[in-house]
Amino acid sequence: MTKLMSILTASALALSLSSGAFAAGDKAQDQPAYPKTQDQTAAPPSAEQSKKYEEYLVALKKCQDVQDPVKQQNCIEQARQKYNRM
Repeated sequence: MTKLMSILTASALALSLSSGAFAAGDKAQDQPAYPKTQDQTAAPPSAEQSKKYEEYLVALKKCQDVQDPVKQQNCIEQARQKYNRM
């Protein structure tokens, strides 16, 4: 019985000491690994830019309906040129 109590006490002590190490490791995970770049902190697109982007997506959707692969590729290229996307 004494041996069992000493094993349980040692286990409890080991768990309590290791939980402090895990808690310290969790704090490091809260911070990002890489600093934010300028792109991530940039202002959101304006309403006009959003509208043009949606028009571009609509044009690409129309190109998906084209069955002929050559015509489909031409349609995509025309949409890219029209909306200045490369």
